[in-house]
Amino acid sequence: MNTTTPLRTRRRSGAMLMTSLVMGACLTALAPAQAQTTAEAATAPTAGAPQASVTHDARATKLIGKEVRNPQNQKLGEIRDLILDVNNDAIHYAILSFGGAMGVGDKLFAFPVGAFQYLGANEDLVLDISKERLRSAPGFEKRNWPNWAQPDYAMELERYFGATGKIPARPNARLVRASDLIGKSVDDQNGKDAGRIEDLVLALRTGHVRYVVMEFDRAWSLNDKLLALPMKALRVPDDKKADLVLTLTRNDLDAQQAFDRKQWPDLNEPGYRRSVDDWLAKLRQH
Repeated sequence: MNTTTPLRTRRRSGAMLMTSLVMGACLTALAPAQAQTTAEAATAPTAGAPQASVTHDARATKLIGKEVRNPQNQKLGEIRDLILDVNNDAIHYAILSFGGAMGVGDKLFAFPVGAFQYLGANEDLVLDISKERLRSAPGFEKRNWPNWAQPDYAMELERYFGATGKIPARPNARLVRASDLIGKSVDDQNGKDAGRIEDLVLALRTGHVRYVVMEFDRAWSLNDKLLALPMKALRVPDDKKADLVLTLTRNDLDAQQAFDRKQWPDLNEPGYRRSVDDWLAKLRQH
């Protein structure tokens, strides 16, 4: 009996073996890519879903005095003030005091908001900087603040921080300390008392002034409640002693959007954020 495999049968078996090997290699190559695609799909944000990590709103009065820590969770200092561009809804710098702990005395230092790490839902501030590095930073004395209208100090900061310290050029920039705005009196366009600034709401990590919160005089019929307004609804005079000017009229305001000063809303609750954003968008059309 002839046990030799016919030539045609051997060729067919070889072709089938080669096909199996090729298919196996392809499946092996595709498996990591498919796993990566699956992992990316699992971790990708759902379209249209709110992303809590994008911005975190906070009151300026809560940010001033907020602790800054190093990566080892040791306190470095605290925020003493914030420098805002009131004409472009932007935050340029957080002014830090280190209280002598870093060997720099009582000097103050301006840090771009991009210099911090922001950890957790409350965006705890972390700054990774050594004493040696800080000693060479362009600080200033408490009684001798920089003239923010002049570019000299900003250029020093840019040289020190590099790309992190570069502030984008914006039209008609006007830099003001947040502490100078809080509590500031506001007049209407006829020069009559309208109220005062209660607070500012800021998204520090993204460097945005979200809105101001104003208390209105009784004549405005808001029952002593607070109301969110876009920063651009206020005109900030060059004279620091002059009152701010409200560019809106009484008819532009809606008492339904006001809230009690003792019962502030949760600024980061999605429903409230949508509501206040819609309200601000409506006011910006005036």
